[in-house]
Amino acid sequence: MIRGNCYARILLGLSLGISLLAVACGGSQTYPIVLTLSPTAAYVPASYALQFSVSVSGTTNARVTWSVNNIVGGDATVGFISTAGFYRAPASVPSPNHVTVTATSQEDGTKSASATVTIVTQSSGANTVQVTSGQTISNINVQVSPLTPTLNIYGAGTCSGSTCSTAAAGVQVAQGGTATIFLVGIGLVSGTVYSISGNPADVTVVQPSGTQFGQTNDGTPSVNFDITVSSTAVPGPRNIMVTNPTTGELSAFVGGLLITPSGQ
Repeated sequence: MIRGNCYARILLGLSLGISLLAVACGGSQTYPIVLTLSPTAAYVPASYALQFSVSVSGTTNARVTWSVNNIVGGDATVGFISTAGFYRAPASVPSPNHVTVTATSQEDGTKSASATVTIVTQSSGANTVQVTSGQTISNINVQVSPLTPTLNIYGAGTCSGSTCSTAAAGVQVAQGGTATIFLVGIGLVSGTVYSISGNPADVTVVQPSGTQFGQTNDGTPSVNFDITVSSTAVPGPRNIMVTNPTTGELSAFVGGLLITPSGQ
């Protein structure tokens, strides 16, 4: 009897141990899927573009579907958005002038995140204005809106001495060359960070400070900063980008910099 009880206890212990091991190894815990979109609000001039980014937690499937006003990929009226979250505003301001950009989880279609984009009119024409630092700038292509955009680039160009100007085609710099980039827009204030898309080794950016931040006489913020293009940089278009580290906002002047082969 004693030997039988001992066997019974051993078998019971083994059974409990296997059960606990099965729970520990085979059990699974699920987490809610959460999407975080950046930026969550933006002002984009008609025909201009903005890159959105999204992070997905709670699943290993980070793929999302992008839509504008519930239209997958958008359309010509509300603007188009790529599978990578690159949004281009429509050619004309829609009515109403705001649209909703949404990223929806492909793992769970009930999980999404949205941003509000306000489309503003982009004016054209040459103007000569004075900035607070004393620089003379010309050919500014900006829209002064009664709204209060947060972070947008309205024009890009270069500075030569104390004269800065924007150009419809942006900035052109040869391999191995240098330039002073000049931007006009909203939210271009001290603390914002400037960069060029593509290989970071292709273009070195000296971050602006102090009097490099200014504004036009109509109150539009402006900034200038120096760049150096590597002699081995791959020729082609680049985006001039500004980010606000505090809010996570990103604005891009698409194709605002063109790197050309040296000697051309």
